[in-house]
Amino acid sequence: MCYWVPQIANQDMGAAFLTPDLAHTCRLPPDAASAASNDTRSQCSYNATTTNGSTEERPCLQWDFDDSTFTNTITSEFSLVCGRSYLRAAFKSVYYLGGFFGAMLNGWLSDRFGRKTMLAVGSVIFTIMSNILPWLPSINIMLFFRFVMGMMQPTSIHAGYILAMEVNEPKYRTAVGVLIFLPYALTVIVLGGYGYLLRDWRWLSVTTSLPCLLFLPMLLVLDESPRWLIVRGRHDDALRVLQKAARWNKAQLPPEEELRALMDHIRKEALAATKKSDASTSGLVRSLKNIMEDVIVLVRTRRMRSITLSFYALFFVLGMVYYGLSFGADKLGVDPFVYMAVSGVMEVPSGTLTIPLAEKMGRRASSTLFLVVTAGPLLVLGFIPTALEWLVVTLAMLGRLAITVAFQIVYLYASEIFPTEVRVRGLGTCTMMATVGAMLAPFIWEILGSIKSWVPLFVFGVAAFVASVTTFWLPETRTAPMLDTVASLEASHSRVKEARAAPLDREMADKSIKETDAQQA
Repeated sequence: MCYWVPQIANQDMGAAFLTPDLAHTCRLPPDAASAASNDTRSQCSYNATTTNGSTEERPCLQWDFDDSTFTNTITSEFSLVCGRSYLRAAFKSVYYLGGFFGAMLNGWLSDRFGRKTMLAVGSVIFTIMSNILPWLPSINIMLFFRFVMGMMQPTSIHAGYILAMEVNEPKYRTAVGVLIFLPYALTVIVLGGYGYLLRDWRWLSVTTSLPCLLFLPMLLVLDESPRWLIVRGRHDDALRVLQKAARWNKAQLPPEEELRALMDHIRKEALAATKKSDASTSGLVRSLKNIMEDVIVLVRTRRMRSITLSFYALFFVLGMVYYGLSFGADKLGVDPFVYMAVSGVMEVPSGTLTIPLAEKMGRRASSTLFLVVTAGPLLVLGFIPTALEWLVVTLAMLGRLAITVAFQIVYLYASEIFPTEVRVRGLGTCTMMATVGAMLAPFIWEILGSIKSWVPLFVFGVAAFVASVTTFWLPETRTAPMLDTVASLEASHSRVKEARAAPLDREMADKSIKETDAQQA
């Protein structure tokens, strides 16, 4: 997984080098009298002399592109300017649209067919398509490939992540969970320098896709999750995997009879849970129906609805701002290669700052703080001249660092605040909202960035500030027990509310709240 994550990063963030916003001018045909008078329109139209001697404005069909930064891009090769400029944003967004549907189906696919199977399927399809994409003759076919590759990203990454978590001891899970995605940040750093060396989009795409082939042989020696095998009743296969792991780790397993008895017990519990949940894995149609039922559960009661909608707003803004800042170099007028490399650098400290800050300040205060810190520099950037490139990059990266820290804290916050019975569905639908925000980010740059380069940043800054306000409706979870049911969440909120509204002095009210928390613990 630590090898596969960088390949995902190349396709995820590398799109910034493939479809940049390039300076361009209309290439005048022989019948052109002159370029259109308006500077903006001169890029997209020209004045042509008609047969009767008059002039008329006609749309431009060919352009000359600025090749001082990139020698060849998808933008210049397929003329994605003027009336086709929306395809630049579509090239980035369609990847996240595929990820939206991939995230929706990933849980059902992994539970039905296995973690290793879906990791293999996703990796193989992603590898094949990423190596074919640079040679496609049509931008429309490219968009289809990007959509399918986007679907394969959560299919492979999430299945692999679950597999890694399920085969690790509890004491190693935190370290493994963090280290798996650390190569993502390192790859973004390297991608900045790599893009500087290879200015042609096709060679950049090919050379970053070929390493995917090296990952495929690893799938042949990878074992399926023994937990999944046990739940599915494949006890012989699970026993084989456990015995292999014991040999590698020089560990002693319990007697085979004891292991089989434990497997039978787990299998019976899984069958009982499946029957109780009305066979939630019986088919794709039922799985989609369960998704709708899951969303209804998250908004059915008053307190649960307040928490769910607050997190939906937070994740939507986090996805929009995070990816908006990732793709903004061409509109900000800064060196795109430096911008990409520094963006990766900002990913590294955010992973180390998150835990101590969340522990010291609490989840609500720290997430609010970093959303406000995100908003500050983005709002100020509108008043900074682009000639001060170092200051533009510094403020943009400060916002990038803050939104990355906020993203990690809010994800932790959500995992603690959603009750156990809706935790997975709560986080899953929140992730889908973040994907929607990521899909919108390139269009915000494309549409609003054509007005002024600082307008999208202003929108991102305002959105981050508004998101910080939504945390006021969320309870602190730093020292609170994790609740198991929606009913216990509602009951807890009612008791706390009654304690604060009671005609007691402040000291008695605080004592009542502490007693309620102690009872929950």
